[in-house]
Amino acid sequence: MGNGKAAMELMGQWAPAVEKDNSPDKQGIGDNLGWFPFPMVEGGAGDPNDAFGGGNGFAIGKNAPPEAIDFVKYLTSVDCQVQLAKINVALPVVKGAEVGISDPLLLAVQQGAAKAKYFQLYYDQALPPAVGSVVNDSVQALFAGTMTPEEVAQAIEDSFAQEMK
Repeated sequence: MGNGKAAMELMGQWAPAVEKDNSPDKQGIGDNLGWFPFPMVEGGAGDPNDAFGGGNGFAIGKNAPPEAIDFVKYLTSVDCQVQLAKINVALPVVKGAEVGISDPLLLAVQQGAAKAKYFQLYYDQALPPAVGSVVNDSVQALFAGTMTPEEVAQAIEDSFAQEMK
């Protein structure tokens, strides 16, 4: 992406940086890149403000030292989230930290996520890791033309059956 040949793509807040890095001139597509919520389907059951995506997460084991909890509290503080937003490391998830966002495109993404009453995690991330990687690899093979839709479905079903034993 980043070559200006796609009319639209379903991507995350990280896409502008990736597109810039992968563009021929390393400048991206500038003002030709925008953001909008996924279009509502006539007669669909969803709320147009629902969100779909991923983000950063933290896992702390039950035997972790108290300092681990303190560190996550620090990372999720408004002050830290503002600073991370200012240097484009993360899109803040804590109310009030959006003041650190200077990129209008990322601000639009953050405001869209803030309106959501429901958030669906990326499908591959919601699955067990072994199954998620099969989903990713199989979809890539589908687009490459090396697997049929039926083969993709079977690979995912087989992986899920194996993982859920």
